[in-house]
Amino acid sequence: MITLDEEKIRKGATSPRAYGILSAVSFLESAMLPLPVDAVSIPMMLGAPSKAFRVAHVALITSVLGGLLGYFIGYLFFEGFGDKIITYYGLTEQFEEFKQTTKDDWWKTAIAIFGAAITPIPFKLVCIGSGVMGVNLPMFIAVAMLGRAIRFYFFAIVFKYLGRPVRDFALRHLKLVGSLTMIIMILGFLSIYWL
Repeated sequence: MITLDEEKIRKGATSPRAYGILSAVSFLESAMLPLPVDAVSIPMMLGAPSKAFRVAHVALITSVLGGLLGYFIGYLFFEGFGDKIITYYGLTEQFEEFKQTTKDDWWKTAIAIFGAAITPIPFKLVCIGSGVMGVNLPMFIAVAMLGRAIRFYFFAIVFKYLGRPVRDFALRHLKLVGSLTMIIMILGFLSIYWL
């Protein structure tokens, strides 16, 4: 039986406002801001596991659109705008490594885009870098969509089919889950240095 608190969580997770926040965070995280989309999508999936795939759809579409914005920032507006984003987040060295690694090698480029799309590596780094490098746009879109789809739909599958046990575990071990999430995010940012 659903309690009042669970009903509030479910309604909050499926409200239009929640989807608006998810869309904004997902879009901006891919282009310019350090907002982890998982911080919004995972609680929504936990709150309403039956809507997990809808959450994944919204996150995927808005994330790739944000990635396209990042691509065009790099392609058209790198001098004076895109370079400021890279510098502000302290990604200058990683940005130069991305450019050198992907120079004239479409396979390494695809792997770098896919890796950033599926892991906590800042996606904006490769989106802006892909624009600067003039990476083939259809390839960029296809690889970004594939990586982001795997990332979001993995969580959707977990929460849709294991929603209640995962939710119960997360609520019982909130400090542990929070700590693990923070460790994963930190490792993701540190992995930038290992690109």
